[in-house]
Amino acid sequence: MARACCAKSITRIIKVGEFEAGLVGLDQALHNVYASGLENEEEIQRDLLKWMKDFGNYIGPSSENDYREALLREYRKYVLSAKSERKEDGARLHQR
Repeated sequence: MARACCAKSITRIIKVGEFEAGLVGLDQALHNVYASGLENEEEIQRDLLKWMKDFGNYIGPSSENDYREALLREYRKYVLSAKSERKEDGARLHQR
């Protein structure tokens, strides 16, 4: 009898430097760092890079700076989206 397993991690493809890279767990990492409340960009980059490695993504030492930049770009998009969703939720509450 086959056993049910854990939910599969979602892989997202983002532009890193001149190339595209598939990253496992990016959405979860973005959520985790956002929830931590960090504001310093270097700390955000450090934590995102750590999460990506913890999720099993290989990031070579020579490409870490490109990944840091790409991850920060994705984080900024995530933050804008999260803030927009909160505004929409607040507007819905006021309409009731």
